[in-house]
Amino acid sequence: MVAILVMANIVHAEAEQPTPGDAPPRAAQLEWNSDRGEWTPKAPPVPGTPEGDLALAQQAFGDEAYDKADTQLKKWFKAYDQGERVYPNAVVLKAKTQKARGRYYDAYLTLSGFLDDYGTSPVLEDALVELFNIAEVQLSGVKRMTWLGVRWGSMEDTGLEILDDISASYAETSLAEQALKAKGDYFFSKGDFALAEIEYSRLTQEYPNSRYYRYALRRSADSALAGFAGIRFDDAPLIEASERYRVFRRQFPGSAEQEGIGLILNDIRERRASKELEIGRFYARIEQREAAEFYYRSTVDNWPDTIAANQARIALGVNPGGEGP
Repeated sequence: MVAILVMANIVHAEAEQPTPGDAPPRAAQLEWNSDRGEWTPKAPPVPGTPEGDLALAQQAFGDEAYDKADTQLKKWFKAYDQGERVYPNAVVLKAKTQKARGRYYDAYLTLSGFLDDYGTSPVLEDALVELFNIAEVQLSGVKRMTWLGVRWGSMEDTGLEILDDISASYAETSLAEQALKAKGDYFFSKGDFALAEIEYSRLTQEYPNSRYYRYALRRSADSALAGFAGIRFDDAPLIEASERYRVFRRQFPGSAEQEGIGLILNDIRERRASKELEIGRFYARIEQREAAEFYYRSTVDNWPDTIAANQARIALGVNPGGEGP
């Protein structure tokens, strides 16, 4: 994503825009001159104006002098109000400075207030990028700093809340699909496969042209498969996983072959067959012979080429090759 640049960032020309890799060191003090086709020194900020004072704070931020930037921003907000054209830029820079100083929760509060007041600002996308980065930090298990004298616990709940808001309220931005992916990855890493499957499925359904579509489709299948608790439990996750792996193989045959999707589908068949065989064995143990034979024959009919089918044939008194005793 191309973040919208704040005032003191590098100015790109509309034609022949340089890529970030073209920018020389200390680019925050330079700007692209489209007439000359080169980077030229910026004019020094003019103190005493909203733009000039904000540029000074931005320059300190670019120099990684975050305490200095914080001090200058505090002075800026005392001197200027919300009527200033660059006020939204100042709020976003404040959040960036808070984040750079490790004050993630403060940055979250700053950006949340910004979105409430400036949801259509030109720097909206820049604010969303910062919020998304905060969410990633919180989901990594960082602890809240002391705030108002209270030591807060894990901020994972805040991270998920941020991602929920981005995916629901800013669906038209590319960050929305990234938010769904981040949530899916988080739940998958935690072993919450049912929730992971929901997020990955939302991504494939709501953003079929997403660069993450193939990844999410595969992960949704993996999540469904991982949600199967064993042959003594409902096999609905296996059925769902099988369908999604087949969709993946149909849409991405080359990747499916490389990733062994055929072997995974065979394993799912074996598991489903084993579950049906286990039902037959259960009825056999409680001496319900007719019910047991029904499930043994169902195992043979539905999964003829599986290990479970051979075991069912033996239980029925039929040779594994298919002939009677």
